[in-house]
Amino acid sequence: MFFLLSKVLTWFVNPLSLLFVGLLAILWLYRRRYTRWGLALVLLFFYSISIPLTVQPLVRWLEGPCPGPEAMHQHYDVAIVLAGMMDLRKSRPGHPKFNSQVERILEWIHLVKRGIADKLLIVGGNADPFNQHVSEARLLRTFALEFGLHEEQVLTEEVSRNTYENAVNTGQIIRAGSYRQLVLITSAFHMYRAMAAFHKQQLFPEPYPVNCHSNRERIHLFDFVPSIGALSMTTVVVHEMIGVMMYRLQGYI
Repeated sequence: MFFLLSKVLTWFVNPLSLLFVGLLAILWLYRRRYTRWGLALVLLFFYSISIPLTVQPLVRWLEGPCPGPEAMHQHYDVAIVLAGMMDLRKSRPGHPKFNSQVERILEWIHLVKRGIADKLLIVGGNADPFNQHVSEARLLRTFALEFGLHEEQVLTEEVSRNTYENAVNTGQIIRAGSYRQLVLITSAFHMYRAMAAFHKQQLFPEPYPVNCHSNRERIHLFDFVPSIGALSMTTVVVHEMIGVMMYRLQGYI
């Protein structure tokens, strides 16, 4: 029930959903005297969440520092990679369709091949509440093997649907294999919630964030120009904030 509720709530707080609802409310409550003010407020709100000037500080706060591979100072038994990098509707064995989070798997295939970690544990089934027939971890395992890893180097957890289930099911695998030195890889914006969920399960991997979007350059003219990329990152920030709130209410973190 919580899984389905979290998906529905995420849609209702999506910036584009709010824009649709706001414009619909203006149309429904149309009064000549107030229409311009209402429309102006809606436009001002969406301007503010669609420009890098206001979005970048939020992204920096959410992601935190993003160290590179040189920051890794030890050897690991298992590199845990959270799924969420594929378009499962378009993917099939041998023909994966990746999204912008593909760096998660590519980075750790590279590091396992270099011997920094002994095994790669790919965690995650399918986050679609209406389609649980395709497992992302299973498809990613095939990809990792085709990319040069060996059978004994790749472990999978193929049924979890969200970060909480990722942590619970990973804990069972880690304890069964008596693995000790762990590192967790996921996108930087998702690392806080992921680490909190793993800590709740008494797992304490070293974090290794990827897909960092924060920009620490000086302010320039285009920071005041609305962009799809900035609005997309606002959506990500809102999604994570709602996720953290819901996980705290449920006791998952």
